[in-house]
Formats: sequence, structure tokens, C-alpha cells
Amino acid sequence: MIVTMMTLALTTGAQAQRDTIGVSKFTAIYRYECKTTDADGQPVTDSMYMAVQTSGGITKSFPYEEYDRQKKGGSRIADGYRAAQMHMGTIFTNYPEGSTTTQEMLYPYRYMTDEPLEKQQWTLTDTQDSICGYACQSATTKYHGLKWNVFYTEDVPASIGPWKLGGLPGLITKATDAKGIHTFTLYGFHQEEMPIIFTQYVTWIVPDGRGKFASQRVDYQKKSATDFLAYKKKVLGNRRYLKDPTYYAPDPMTAFGYVENSFSSSGDNIRSVAGVVLISNPHQYQPLEME
Repeated sequence: MIVTMMTLALTTGAQAQRDTIGVSKFTAIYRYECKTTDADGQPVTDSMYMAVQTSGGITKSFPYEEYDRQKKGGSRIADGYRAAQMHMGTIFTNYPEGSTTTQEMLYPYRYMTDEPLEKQQWTLTDTQDSICGYACQSATTKYHGLKWNVFYTEDVPASIGPWKLGGLPGLITKATDAKGIHTFTLYGFHQEEMPIIFTQYVTWIVPDGRGKFASQRVDYQKKSATDFLAYKKKVLGNRRYLKDPTYYAPDPMTAFGYVENSFSSSGDNIRSVAGVVLISNPHQYQPLEME
């Protein structure tokens, strides 16, 4: 008999092949906001928090929930719902050397993309501000089709920032695209030693179809960054996505024979398959990259 549904805390249901690729001396926390619309066309601002670490020329930008799990242990896939809803992945800059690697969930797969590391060409400007207690200078750049206006502080001499942004003579403290759709704002800064973890694959505990559970290795589907961006635009940009967010893929019950239910830290019930979140409240896709 096929198990059709199960409820798991998912604190011990997943394991992963993790490699330590560096040790960061600090963690910068950012709030990411995206202005979009819901399925009824009403304006809404989605938000989530992100963590950024760096060591030896490598930068990792990833959802805060993953950072929190790394510190506390366990694996609550439900707490990754907002990152999946906002299509925010885990980005490794200059890993492997000379490349940018992104890991992201999009039902029914986990994807891993790679692209050549692109040095951003910054124009320094005269505007100054104070953000998160740091004196900041301003700069602009155009990156992957969007113009960015940012502030950075030389008080933290690390040429990094949130998402894929970086390359200034200091930590980026705020970044907003020219249309004001995407905004990253420094929220906190922790002096701490934390390993930078690169996940090769995950192993998930799933029903085996005979009333028991089995270990299933879940590998990343590998694509070039260009191909994955085109795929996301096609899938997420289709107006059907807002009413039926899995319209483009097999129904999970038909394809997999089960759906996992888990509860986020805020008490929300989140559905997933092998740790890949099913979006139940989709919003209009707002790409961070146009090209």
C-alpha cells in the first residue's frame, strides 16, 4: 500500500553531504524585500532574511533559516518556504574559483547552476548615509540587466554583499535596483567563526511504498545559469503559475505517491516532496536578473 501522506517534524529526516570550504570570521545579516503582486493583482511586499559569510575569496549568501539551522542543528524544511516563494537560492561566489554557483529549489527538483564570475563595474558617487550604525558611501552599477544603487562601509573592509553583489572597498550595507523592486538592507553583523558549508546532495527519508520508510538520495539538477534563468522566466512568468503553481510539472501525488506535511516555526503547515517545497501562495515573479 502506497503511503499517500505523512506528517513529519523534519528535524532529523534529512542528511546531506556537506563540505567545509572555509571559515568565516563574521556573518552579515540582511533583510531582503521584493515588491510584487499576489494572485489577485494586489500589491504586496515579500520579505526574508539572508546571511552572508566570506573566507579566502569565497562568499556564501544564503537564507537565514539555513544559517540558523547550522548553528542550532536539525533540518526544518518548512522554514525555507519564504525563500522558495521568493525564489532566493544559496549563492557561492568564487566557488569553484572563478565561478558563481547557485543552489535553488523549484518543484520538483533542487537545481545547481554555474556561471563565470563576473566582476561588477562600480561608479562611486558622493551620496553618504548611515546604515545599521555604519558611515556609508554610495555607488552604482549595472549587473545582469538591472541598475543597482548601493551604499557600502569601509568600516568593514570586506568586498562583499548580499546575493551576488560585491567588489566594493567595503561591506555593502544597502542595495536597491533602479525601479525599487528589490532592496537588501544590512540588519545585523556578528563577529563569529562559522564554517562555510557547501552541500553536495541531501538524503531524505521517504515512504518506500510498502508501509515503511527508505533513504533517498536527492541530487541537484545541474544547469547553466543562463538556461535556468530562461526556464524560471518561462515557468514562473506564465500567468497560470499564480493560480496553479505546479501547473508545469507532474502532480506530486501522481508522480511521487506522497506529500510531506511540516510545520514552520511560525506554525504554518508547509507541503513538500523530498524536501522540495510546494508553493501554496505564489506571488508574481520578479527576477533579480533580466539577462
